[in-house]
Amino acid sequence: MAPAATTTSKARRLIDWDEFDALMHQLALAVAPFKPDGVVGIARGGSIVGCTLSFLLGLDYYPIRLKKQGGATRVVVPPPPDVKGLHVALVDDLSQSGETFKIAQHELSAVGVKRITTIALVRREPGFRPDLFAIEVQSKVRFPWARDQLIDGKFVKR
Repeated sequence: MAPAATTTSKARRLIDWDEFDALMHQLALAVAPFKPDGVVGIARGGSIVGCTLSFLLGLDYYPIRLKKQGGATRVVVPPPPDVKGLHVALVDDLSQSGETFKIAQHELSAVGVKRITTIALVRREPGFRPDLFAIEVQSKVRFPWARDQLIDGKFVKR
């Protein structure tokens, strides 16, 4: 799928909740013709995008969680056996190196998933190209869920 918009600026790309809503509707329309049976979100950011997509499409949601530690990525929460034989939409918030997509695809194949369609809210050039994405950027991205953090009872901008 060609992206709806391309941002070529090197400045950090800020996405607010209203834009997130519009991008998710755009992704749902693009994913629907692929007719996935379920949505698998790569935690953490991919869970937000994946859950939202699953609601928009009326599909079941399944998590997978990977953790980067010491230069290696390991599986913390594997995909459930419920996805065996399904066509799943594998979703992450950002596609950059493709490492998490590749590991998640391997894990899904190991439990017997029939077909995988890779989907990212944002693709960062020149990285991994998922099957579908909403926007393509060359800069870093700040998602609305990652802007503030509660520290000692106060919200602090990240």
